[in-house]
Amino acid sequence: MRACWLFVLIGFAGSIALGSVGQWKTYTTKRQVRAIAADYRDPHILWVATSGGMFTYNSTTNTYREYTTSEGLRSIDLTAIASDNLGTIWIGASNGMIHRYNPTTGEWHYITQIAADKDHGSSKRINSLLVLGDSLYILSDIGVSVFSVSTLMFKESYLHSFATKAKSMVFFGGRIWIGTDNGVACTPESNPNPSAPDGWQVYTSIEGLPSNAVSQLDIYNGKLIAGTSNGMAFFSDTSWILYTGTSNKTILGLDVHNTGSSDTLLYFISNNPNALWKINNYNEVELITQFSYLLSTIFSPTVIGTESAGLLILQDSIWATHLPQGPPSNKFIGIAVDQRGLVWSGTGKSGGEGFISFDGTQWRTYNRQQYPEFRYNEFFKVNIGLNNSKWISNWGGGVVLVDDTGNVRKVFNTTNGIPPCILDDPNYAVVTGAAADRNGNTWITSRTPPGDTILTRFKTDSSLNYLTGCIISNCQVRNPLNYFTDIVIDNNNTKWFANYFRFEPLPTIGFFYFNEDLALPGTVNGWGKITSSDDETLDKVYCLAVGHEGDVWVGTGQGITIIFNPADPKNNISSYHPLRDQVIQSIVVDALDNKWVATQQNGVFVLSPDGTSILEKYTVENTNGQLLADDINSIAINHTTGTIYFGTEKGLSSLTTSAVTPAQTLGAIMVSPNPFYLPSAVDLTVDGLVRSSSLKILSVDGKLVREIPTPGGRIGFWDGRNEKGDFVSTGIYFVVVYSDGVEQTATGKIAVIRK
Repeated sequence: MRACWLFVLIGFAGSIALGSVGQWKTYTTKRQVRAIAADYRDPHILWVATSGGMFTYNSTTNTYREYTTSEGLRSIDLTAIASDNLGTIWIGASNGMIHRYNPTTGEWHYITQIAADKDHGSSKRINSLLVLGDSLYILSDIGVSVFSVSTLMFKESYLHSFATKAKSMVFFGGRIWIGTDNGVACTPESNPNPSAPDGWQVYTSIEGLPSNAVSQLDIYNGKLIAGTSNGMAFFSDTSWILYTGTSNKTILGLDVHNTGSSDTLLYFISNNPNALWKINNYNEVELITQFSYLLSTIFSPTVIGTESAGLLILQDSIWATHLPQGPPSNKFIGIAVDQRGLVWSGTGKSGGEGFISFDGTQWRTYNRQQYPEFRYNEFFKVNIGLNNSKWISNWGGGVVLVDDTGNVRKVFNTTNGIPPCILDDPNYAVVTGAAADRNGNTWITSRTPPGDTILTRFKTDSSLNYLTGCIISNCQVRNPLNYFTDIVIDNNNTKWFANYFRFEPLPTIGFFYFNEDLALPGTVNGWGKITSSDDETLDKVYCLAVGHEGDVWVGTGQGITIIFNPADPKNNISSYHPLRDQVIQSIVVDALDNKWVATQQNGVFVLSPDGTSILEKYTVENTNGQLLADDINSIAINHTTGTIYFGTEKGLSSLTTSAVTPAQTLGAIMVSPNPFYLPSAVDLTVDGLVRSSSLKILSVDGKLVREIPTPGGRIGFWDGRNEKGDFVSTGIYFVVVYSDGVEQTATGKIAVIRK
């Protein structure tokens, strides 16, 4: 065991080791359209709210602009949008957050009262926004609120039980009408106290509504119209009358459209069938077009939102889809970064849409439509292998091998060597991980292969063979049944096997490791097992990583266990367990040997190399939503750029850090910005360092201004201050970089300008 004198400090040590280069970026799909608004200044620009953020479409230039939390949104799950007569855009989200965006100045304002409300339950979705004069009417799951556009303050709220799940609002016949999930409510516009429930009248299916679930209200030919989940009706005196031909249709949206002549037409969309309809001059329902896409909202007879294809826009008698380039899904599962810097990801075990690659600009999707040899689209893990190959695990279809350039080379399944699962379907194969050893073999784990098969080995000649016989050696991998859910290989060529994951939580019998070459203490035929009797945290092993010192980091359902000397595992288990109260789903090691840790409920922790200090913690809250979820299923690092990627089921987040793999030799260094204006919101960056470099800042006459240790990677920083902590004067300064032992040096020159 680790010596008991080791002092453990689990606390916040700040983010000094990470430098000040941090920049967040979020990536989401914009396929699911929730609401559409026209830009008041330029009707050719549409503002589109989606489940993955917002985008604009300019029909004149056929261009898009995307907005996520990177660009100022506090939530990407958007549900409502409106534009006022000043060109300001108002955006509502599913969590009750309301954003105010000025496209001219780029300024954001956030209205948080509904999102922060604790008195009306957890459902606070903003369903619709309506701007009339100085009033913004906010229709949400907790009722109707009136907000002043000029003062940015709430005026009043209608929070009655009948007005919850408020969806639509119109002023008609001297009355305020509100469509809700509980029918239609109305009150006179002259009502001095609309907050009082006794001043409202409620209409339901008893008064003739086709359904109490009212999606939208509108006014057509002097009549109040209600679209519901079971047809469309108009109001007459005291009751509602069904439009013939709309019964049993789920009305998703209405649009009263002026054709430019004296005619005004009523259009609506439904999803059974997926179709666009209109009411003609004879009050008859007329089918315009049926679609293969699920529809979501209608903006006009020529612009319709969909559930999975972005916008449908009628152009030259053809309905074309319009969507900014992006991933096919917001589910980023089992991510990895390859040696070219491409991000790879699966899209899930259930309802998957293939797997993805991203080069920083272009997204590429691999699915069954393009590759019929894929049995399913459910990909859930990516492992990087030899020669920058990618092994991409499929739930049921084996594993896909992708080469260095992104071409699919082979699909391994039950027809060519991957063992089936112990299930009724003999063709069903689940590969749970792959890792390359120092001899060029790739070791493949499968979910419960039959018989006494334990591992599949992909050899250097591309043949497969199998590791078997563990029951005979009494190592009890197969009896009782054990599950291997991932594999990593340490510096001793020992294979370590995770045994538990979120997709299929099943009982475990131990944490196994295997080395075919070394007889590690306590092993039988190369196999060893650690159980909860050796360490109580090791019953559920979710993930594994190997540190720079060769230590094995084990992420469990009870925090992290560290095996400091994997050559003698049982006698070198840490006596302390970082993040003991957390479920650890992924661990990766950066260039500075810091450990980035993904948790199931509490975001990301960054630990010091020995795990005794928390350097940083990132959550949805403290990043203002730039980390898209606190449930992080996987993390990956681009060691060349220091960019960390976080895979969630709400999209992909990234953060730039100073944890960049250092240069092998100290050559030319890059210093920026140059000139360096002081005071500055960002530090001076020195790029091109070797490991364990230090910086000296010298004046032109050779006097030492400041000596600075660096984080240890390729990048160092200077804040423009001298040894006393004061900003230096305007002038020319030299940046001298030297490695430990002064074996290598490099020099740069910087102009400092005091503002």
